[in-house]
Amino acid sequence: MSNINYTTRTEGQTKVYTLMWTVPNFVNLLETKARRELRTAVDARFQLKMQLLGRDNDIIEIYYLSPSALFLKAILTLCLKRFEERSIVMKEYHTVQANKWQYLATLFKRDIASYDGRDIFLLSDGSLRLKFQFMVTNDINVGRAYIPETQLSSDFESLLNDGLFSDVLMKSADGSEYKVHKAVLASRSLVLKAHFEHNTTECITNIVESPLESDVLFEVLTFIYSDKAPRVDDIPERLLAAADFYQLSRLKTLCEEALHKKLTVENAIETLQLADLHSAKTLKQLTLEFIKDGQSQLITKTDGWCKVKSVDLIKTIYEYIMTDDVDVDIK
Repeated sequence: MSNINYTTRTEGQTKVYTLMWTVPNFVNLLETKARRELRTAVDARFQLKMQLLGRDNDIIEIYYLSPSALFLKAILTLCLKRFEERSIVMKEYHTVQANKWQYLATLFKRDIASYDGRDIFLLSDGSLRLKFQFMVTNDINVGRAYIPETQLSSDFESLLNDGLFSDVLMKSADGSEYKVHKAVLASRSLVLKAHFEHNTTECITNIVESPLESDVLFEVLTFIYSDKAPRVDDIPERLLAAADFYQLSRLKTLCEEALHKKLTVENAIETLQLADLHSAKTLKQLTLEFIKDGQSQLITKTDGWCKVKSVDLIKTIYEYIMTDDVDVDIK
């Protein structure tokens, strides 16, 4: 049976609710495919729910529910061994509807227990412990009239899909063509903006030749127009290179997050090399932390390690593992 500890405190006009949800023998629970959902008691200020999805419970979705409408900030933290914690998600202040389950985060089975049976994100006794913090404020009136969601993203995406009023043709490396707009491209990417400044070939011909293949270029254009990256979890490696090439910092961050989720012992070296190649500093730091956190001996036995040719990369790994300073500068 899972258990929950509940505390509250007040900070000015904000009330902070902290819930510690502990689920014992969590790996065994994941192997019990008949159990697809866990919930906390209904008599608390907040209810919590965990849904196990996929054929082998590979995906764990986390939800919460409030019995009344609130304006709150939600933080989910994973409690690890040795009293360490890892922040999973933070959702800034927003209005929460009453008695409606709110999605908070997704965990993956592969991140909780690795292929060799080591429990990465569990406590010493095999329990999964999640810390929820809900910061509730009365600074705004949560009962205000409903405001429709913005359509700006969808409206701009329709410009790409329809090609209306386009003034530039963008070609992929494999010959696909996209009708696009100078103003949109230039406002989102300094690299693309440079194509239309001064007396460039692109400025004269209104044709931009891209080195990207069509499937990647379309994803990049979708992000430029809509700020969405629907395939970031499918092709994060290729999108990271594209984001670096066109200097799309937010897309680059999304790719780093997706690659971090996929991090394993087997692909750690390749991920580190990719991060180094494209100056993905956050991903590089997280990968080095992964290697340092008890994984180094396993990683030296992988194919990726055997193929490393960069002395500087090996030196970086060695220096990071040997230092106790987790804030060491990563270049």
